[in-house]
Amino acid sequence: MSAPGHTRPELRYEQADVRPASILRFALALVIVVVLSSVFLLGLFTLLARQERRHDPPPPPLAPQAGRLPPMPRLQSTPLQDLEELRAEQEKELTSYGWVDARAGIAHIPIDEAIKIAAARGLPHASPAAVPSASPPAPAPSPSPAQGGPR
Repeated sequence: MSAPGHTRPELRYEQADVRPASILRFALALVIVVVLSSVFLLGLFTLLARQERRHDPPPPPLAPQAGRLPPMPRLQSTPLQDLEELRAEQEKELTSYGWVDARAGIAHIPIDEAIKIAAARGLPHASPAAVPSASPPAPAPSPSPAQGGPR
């Protein structure tokens, strides 16, 4: 061990602390350099983009123009939303009252009401004239040789 008054020259330490003013000056200079670099690069990118747009060839004559839709039929852009809208319309049609043809006096009623009415009254029967027969039609009689038919 060393004596209290004995110093060791090989051991050294920092005699003064770091000055906060120098750290603040460095941070301020760094911020200024970053801001100036960003402004310079933004201006450079704007200039280069403008030059590139000037050298772009015109669009082909058959290219779709902005805001103009292609001819029908078109693909669905939102098929899930279209399906939800269709199902909502069908649900409204099936659960509400309304006119199918007001002039002819034909209306539609909710499906639940229609099922109750059909269960109470029974289904309508078709007339026999409208029902086709189950047997095939009889063949036409062929002329006999006595009547002058083919021999």
